[in-house]
Amino acid sequence: MRGGRPGLIGTVARTAVVAGTATVTTRAVDKKMQEREMKKAAQAQQTAPYEEQEQAPARTGMTQEEKMAQLRELTELKQMGALSEEEFQQEKEKILAQ
Repeated sequence: MRGGRPGLIGTVARTAVVAGTATVTTRAVDKKMQEREMKKAAQAQQTAPYEEQEQAPARTGMTQEEKMAQLRELTELKQMGALSEEEFQQEKEKILAQ
């Protein structure tokens, strides 16, 4: 065992821990922000008149990956209680129709 600065393996290990921690933290923050945005969107839809929702043009050309991500977020909102079963079904149909 030597004193002073860490060796190459110690430096690599410390760098890996810092990078891993940063990655986990970034993902957690991103997920939290997405949850907040989805919650805000759900609240805005609940307060907006139904006619305005129908007149809004649907976005087209979504990839399957984007649809799956939106469906997962929609499911999370339903599980959190932000959406009723009826609202969930309506939004799910909109996503699948795109």
